[in-house]
Amino acid sequence: MQVIGLGTDIVEVKRIEALSQKPGALSRLFTQKEIQYSLARKNKYEHLAVRFAAKEAVFKALPFAEIAFKNIQVTNLENGRPQVTVADERAKDLVILVSLSHTKEYAAATAVVQK
Repeated sequence: MQVIGLGTDIVEVKRIEALSQKPGALSRLFTQKEIQYSLARKNKYEHLAVRFAAKEAVFKALPFAEIAFKNIQVTNLENGRPQVTVADERAKDLVILVSLSHTKEYAAATAVVQK
């Protein structure tokens, strides 16, 4: 496998908290699965923010630029490891690795795309 893209992003948690107060904002950016997962957590805005950062990192790493944020989904495997799926035919042969981290103030993510 060859690395074809690398992306990283950091976001302030309070920015995503403020964004989430706007009607329809969450459903424009996140899948229903991401929203349900994050809102069920104690630190819901941290979880939303780290997913937003992951989507940005993946967007930057992908070899094509036209993709909706909602088509990039960040979930967790049973062991807690993050997993990214991209709902786009152009991504079918790509392997996307992502690392997530968050505190009360910031959320960060790095994505590597391989083919």
